[in-house]
Amino acid sequence: MRRFLLADQLIDGFNDKPIKNAALILQDEKIEAVTTQDQIGRDPDGEIINVAGGTIMPGFIEMHAHMHCSAEPEAFDQVTSESHEELLMRSVEAMRNTLISGVTTVRDLGSKNEIAFAVKKAVEDRKINGPRLLVTGTPITTTAGHCNFFGTEADTAENVISALRNQVKLGADYIKIMSTGGVFTPRSNVRAAQYTTDVLRLAVEDAERLGVRVAAHCHATEGVINCAEAGIHNLIHSTWLSADQTQNWDYRPEIADMIAEKELWVDPTIAIATIRTEKGIPFTEEELLTSAVLSDMEGRFAILKDMWDRGVKFVAGLDTGMSYVEFGDFAYTPQSMVEGMGISEMEAIICSTLSSAQCLGIDEITGTLETNKSADAIIVAGDPLKDIRKLHDIDTIISQGYLIKRAGKVLI
Repeated sequence: MRRFLLADQLIDGFNDKPIKNAALILQDEKIEAVTTQDQIGRDPDGEIINVAGGTIMPGFIEMHAHMHCSAEPEAFDQVTSESHEELLMRSVEAMRNTLISGVTTVRDLGSKNEIAFAVKKAVEDRKINGPRLLVTGTPITTTAGHCNFFGTEADTAENVISALRNQVKLGADYIKIMSTGGVFTPRSNVRAAQYTTDVLRLAVEDAERLGVRVAAHCHATEGVINCAEAGIHNLIHSTWLSADQTQNWDYRPEIADMIAEKELWVDPTIAIATIRTEKGIPFTEEELLTSAVLSDMEGRFAILKDMWDRGVKFVAGLDTGMSYVEFGDFAYTPQSMVEGMGISEMEAIICSTLSSAQCLGIDEITGTLETNKSADAIIVAGDPLKDIRKLHDIDTIISQGYLIKRAGKVLI
């Protein structure tokens, strides 16, 4: 089917300025042309979707989801107690909600193998509605380590490599490893490393041999350093938490320079505190005492801006499924990049599209609006280059050629 998307402007994902009076021509599942309205004639042959005052742009790419987690305050209790059948039902609904928010590609960064691979196949077979899915399956962690309750526990280098190879055998698109503890897992120690640089380096080397990349969860500064030295392709969080319990941050600019020099990507999961603030969900006294990210947003944003200024490449991950982080919340990530870090609206949009596609190794398929790429496009009801919050208001969504939403009405 041929479609013509018309709007006041088009952001293609790689140019600094939008195309005015824009037209995007789609043929079935591919982009046929990116042009202007005066070039398509008065009576084009195909369906016309015209959003006056709107902005056409690539579909969002969500880099950090946990599809089988509930996003409710009780998320930990639920994911550790519910049956596979219950988790599958949660995951199906999560992927639909993600898609109707304008996200056309998702990387699930840690869910049970039995859930992640089944949901991916169901989406590909069009048995359920969802965005393009790349999955890691179970993350690799230490015994009693972060997310051990749905991960593969591996304590030695040999065990880590064995776990990595098993995930590749099952069909993992990316590998997830827990370099440090995490707040979601009791007693895992968020301020300490779980793996040495040598172990992480061996994992990177074996993953590259097998044609996949590695993402690593890293909150503690020790873990960030280990990931940078090992050449982990995608650092998740990169929080720079001090080993000293009395201090919030232990930021090392020279390591940020190393990350930039090695051209590693960072997913800062920047929007978690913003979401709580925007939705009026108060922080408990315990959360403020134990979470530097919640208690010192200004300090966190300052570190991330310095990393950006040093040339670190950012991608857009939300950590959906964690408590209070819902599957339709993607737009809070570019919003936080603009309002918190102080980067431009266009820079935040490119992080949310092209940069994320490059990190996933799928930039020849999606992430920008170019001829012969996948028909993954949205129309924003307004101008996000003037107000980044307009990304919360999506008028039209087309995912791999399928019309998902039109004139604000969900069609699936």
